[in-house]
Amino acid sequence: MNDYLPLWNDTRTKRAILAFIQAVSDSGSADFVPPVARIATFDNDGTLWLEKPLYMQLQHGLYAIGKMAAEKPEVRDRQPFKAVYERDMAWLGKVGQDFARGDLGGVMALASGFAEAFDGVAAEAFEADVLQFLSRAQDARFQRPYKQMTYQPMVELIHALQDNGFQVYITTGGGRDFVRAVCEEIYGIPRSMVIGSSVMFKYGEDPQGVAQVLRTRDFEQPIDDGPGKPVHIHRAIGRRPIMAVGNSDGDIHMLQYAAGCPGLTLGLLVHHDDAAREYAYDDGAEKALQVAAREEWLIVSMKNDWKTVFLSTAP
Repeated sequence: MNDYLPLWNDTRTKRAILAFIQAVSDSGSADFVPPVARIATFDNDGTLWLEKPLYMQLQHGLYAIGKMAAEKPEVRDRQPFKAVYERDMAWLGKVGQDFARGDLGGVMALASGFAEAFDGVAAEAFEADVLQFLSRAQDARFQRPYKQMTYQPMVELIHALQDNGFQVYITTGGGRDFVRAVCEEIYGIPRSMVIGSSVMFKYGEDPQGVAQVLRTRDFEQPIDDGPGKPVHIHRAIGRRPIMAVGNSDGDIHMLQYAAGCPGLTLGLLVHHDDAAREYAYDDGAEKALQVAAREEWLIVSMKNDWKTVFLSTAP
């Protein structure tokens, strides 16, 4: 088979991925899967792009919350506006610690503040705000715009799957419309193939009577994380994926859902073990790593399986 993954080292992981692609896409193979059912789903944060030291969407949200608190004193006496306005790092730090332990209370408080900050904003205006943030804000460690903080071996894998008749979807625990703003540019994935958590929308018109879709502060349920991922996948696609890729405990249910598909399937778990070129951590992935070993999912080592990590870095 052609080497569709030149940015990957010649390891057992790479060979297994290529063997899987060949087996399901070769019409003469006993494991052949028709293109209509050849579906792969990828998590985004920590799987396709950087999630440390803070999720990009969280940083965008903190900016929006802080801006609203600066402009509207009446919101400063309640969370999360109070903590962001007062730069209460103890409160904000506890949100991250609780999230790593599976407690979503603080994260949902932040998400509610973020939704409130963009309540009534047109979908196009929100997207423009996201694009400006991702293009101008820079990662403090790597000194690059956030749009460039994608894992190039994973982008290469997406393209290899697409070249072999796969329908590749992103299913993010974060905001669907945040990722849609850049998915075509950085991944080559159509925005219609992005699944994720989202606020509810409503119809409206601008002062000139032009129809618009407006954001609200209410959330679609369930959020697209943990057991919510298979629900969202079914809602959006109507089929089980035959391949699923994640990096954290929040992706376990998606990988198990793919493993339940009849025929040959593949589960990949990206392991952050490269402190020099990215970060080394297991926080929030402890259970996933245990399940991966039991279920025989492939664990992708950033350190050992990838020749490079980010765009324009030397192999």
